[in-house]
Amino acid sequence: MMFLTVLVITIPFVLTEIILVNLESYYMMVFHCIFFAIILFSIFKGGCTDPGIVPRQLGSNKNFKSISYNVVINGSLMKLNYCHTCSIFKPPRTSHCKICDNCCQRFDHHCLWLGTCVGNRNYKYFFLLITCITLDSIIEIIYSICIIVKAIKDIDEKKIKHRVFTISVLSGVSFYELMFLIFFIGKLQVIHTRLVLQNFTFYEDFKKKLKNPANNNPFYRSICQHIYRLLIALRPKSLLNGQMPRNIIVKKNNQENTNTKKKEEYIKYVK
Repeated sequence: MMFLTVLVITIPFVLTEIILVNLESYYMMVFHCIFFAIILFSIFKGGCTDPGIVPRQLGSNKNFKSISYNVVINGSLMKLNYCHTCSIFKPPRTSHCKICDNCCQRFDHHCLWLGTCVGNRNYKYFFLLITCITLDSIIEIIYSICIIVKAIKDIDEKKIKHRVFTISVLSGVSFYELMFLIFFIGKLQVIHTRLVLQNFTFYEDFKKKLKNPANNNPFYRSICQHIYRLLIALRPKSLLNGQMPRNIIVKKNNQENTNTKKKEEYIKYVK
C-alpha cells in the first residue's frame, strides 16, 4: 500500500516538473524536488518504523477475562483493560489494532497509505508527511494561478498553441491538487494540528475517551511541550526486544493478585 501512495504522489509531481521545465522555472523545480524528497522520506520512514507495538505474552490467563485495573495518572483515574489477543494489560493510551492485530502505544489510527499503524514512535513522520503535502500543494496552487494569469495576459497569435497547452495542463494539475487539498489532506492537517496542540490522539478524540484538555486530560501539559514531545524529541525505544516499559509510576488499586508485581511494572508507561 505504501508503494501505491508513492505512485499517487509521484504522478502530479512528474507532470508539474514537466511544466516547470517548459516554463524554465528552475528555482521552483528545486523547491518542488526538496519537498518531494521530504515527502518520500516521511512515507518510507513512517511506514517502516515500529509504531510502538507492545510485545505479546505467551498464553492467555483466563483469570483476567473480566478484570480491569484502575490507575491514577496525574490525579485522573484511568482504566486499564486486559487484551485477550495479546494476553497483556494494555498500558495507558494503548489500543489493539484489528488490522495489524497488535497493541500499539499511543495508538492514533491505522493508516492505509502507510500500510501500518500510526502510534507513539512514528507519529512525527505522519505529521511531517501531511504538513509537507499541504504546504507544497498550497504553494503550487498559488504559483499555478500566477502563471496562468500571466500566460493569459501575454498571449499572442504566434504562441497561442504553446500557451493553450501549458495553461490546460497547469490548470488540470492545479485542480487535482486543489481537490486533494480541500477534501482530504487539508482536513487531515487541520484535525491533527488541533490534536497535537491538545495532546490527543485521533482514536481518543473519536472515542471521546479524554474530555476537556485543560481540566480532565491527565496528559495535558503545555502547547510547547506537546509540540516538542510529539514532533521534535527523540522517539522512544522499541519494545519489540521483549523488555517491559518501566519509566512512569502510577498508583495501583488495592486488588490483590499473584501477578500484581508483574502487571504493576507493565502499566508504568506512557505520558
